[in-house]
Amino acid sequence: MKAQLVLLWPGRTTAEYARAGISDYLERIRRYRPCRVLRVAAERHDGHYSAAHRVEREGVAILRRIDAVSASHVVALDAAGELVSSRRLAELVRLEGIEAGRNMVFVLGGPDGLSSGVLKRADRRIGLSRMTLPHDMARLVLTEQIYRALTIIHRHPYDR
Repeated sequence: MKAQLVLLWPGRTTAEYARAGISDYLERIRRYRPCRVLRVAAERHDGHYSAAHRVEREGVAILRRIDAVSASHVVALDAAGELVSSRRLAELVRLEGIEAGRNMVFVLGGPDGLSSGVLKRADRRIGLSRMTLPHDMARLVLTEQIYRALTIIHRHPYDR
């Protein structure tokens, strides 16, 4: 079985434009590689717990999901992560996923980011942009960039 790509994030994608775009790109990605989205419950912002507490609780759930995806190369999307080009992302997917035969898990955090435990577990940290993106938009951009990476790998003209 081919190594798969996994997108992991807390909560649901609420914006219709993002849901539609993510669904479209997932279909496109699956032409090249098995791909799935895993979600963990988003911690509520009801004022009972601090942001740090919510991040740690989400982090525990994220780490459990990562552990369930065997032989994984984990990429954390982090605002302070390395900014990579689409071609560099394609190289990472090719080397760490396809050629190594490992599952790749791309992890996006909630509004307050990723826990220190998730960041420590990550094999690599990358950033989508130094600009702040709404979470639904970040999910859509990540999904599109993974599709773009696969088209680069397979020399499909989408990337031009």
